[in-house]
Amino acid sequence: MISWSEDKVNRIFVFVGIAGILGLAFSCGTSEREGGIFPPVDGLAIRGEAEVFDSDTLFEYINGAAESYLAYGFEELRVQSYDKDGEVVLVVDVYRHRDGVNAFGIYCQERPDDGPFVDVGTEGYYQAGVLNFFKDCYYVKILNFRQLDDERKELVELAGRLAARLGGQTGFPSALGLLPQRDRVPHTERFIARDFLGHGFLHSAFVADYVFEGTRSQAFLLAPEDPTAAREMFDAYRAFAEGKSEVVTEVEGAISFSDPYYRSNGTLRLVVLDGAVFGVFGIDAETFDSLAEEVRAAMKASDPQD
Repeated sequence: MISWSEDKVNRIFVFVGIAGILGLAFSCGTSEREGGIFPPVDGLAIRGEAEVFDSDTLFEYINGAAESYLAYGFEELRVQSYDKDGEVVLVVDVYRHRDGVNAFGIYCQERPDDGPFVDVGTEGYYQAGVLNFFKDCYYVKILNFRQLDDERKELVELAGRLAARLGGQTGFPSALGLLPQRDRVPHTERFIARDFLGHGFLHSAFVADYVFEGTRSQAFLLAPEDPTAAREMFDAYRAFAEGKSEVVTEVEGAISFSDPYYRSNGTLRLVVLDGAVFGVFGIDAETFDSLAEEVRAAMKASDPQD
């Protein structure tokens, strides 16, 4: 089942040209403050040099979770421990990914539905003993073992200083701004790099949840770097449905059918739009056509050639 969330939208999504929405929203920031990326913490000592892991050694640090990170363009991890009286009391992990889209993607895989969210980097969240955030191509995880009077305040302050040292840009992937804005359920936006909806032929999915006329739904934009792949995914999805003996209806280039894996989400409607595939579960044809036009207009407005 697709999981749903109920939070409020509090971000403005970044719009760039059409090349950006079908490729990378932004490249990795490279500026780092003198003295390294890890800031000093009052009362704590930095415990030696940071450990460094690459794609070949990541499993040594996170074992079974490494595959998920590699699927999102992982490039390097730096782990810095802080100690007090010889005991490790704070650990900071800085994951660098190929680009901001992939850093956002892995962040979303671990982000809780209900936050609580904090204003660090582009977005972060705090839970007891943990503060995670992403910014540009970085996904940062802070783990605290100390007893603090106001842990959230302390970790937010540390995270803010760390985010400043990392440099780079703040902002969500621009393709999310192309999805319909109205009726969107806040903090449900995500990027799924591969095996979208459990289908190996679907990838590069920008997704958000919605409530249309009281009914929960999901919309997505499959935006591969190679626009020809969009048509291939569209055709493969249609062939899958037909191969499962589903009735596939086509009207003016848009198709509709029931995905046998997600019947409870209602009819799925799909259309190819300028090198991307737009799809929505559980809405009628008229509503879908209106949303598709909204997406098409957003794509046109963001195209620098227009």
